[in-house]
Amino acid sequence: MQDRAQVGRRKRISNRTVFTGSCWMLFALVASAAELVPPLASTMLAIAGFVLVMYGVHVGWLVVYEREPDGPSS
Repeated sequence: MQDRAQVGRRKRISNRTVFTGSCWMLFALVASAAELVPPLASTMLAIAGFVLVMYGVHVGWLVVYEREPDGPSS
């Protein structure tokens, strides 16, 4: 069972990484459309943003998954 402080910390980490990853993908999209950076650089930035979003979703899922069990194991 997780304590409230640990759950809060994981939620903040999850929110922060999803927001950061989304911003990176948005910046990669804008930079690619305005041709500010080479295509490879914007692709790598978008991939890094996607990885951050997936990590944030994973951490958020652990908050839900590792909660107190509903009953005895079968």
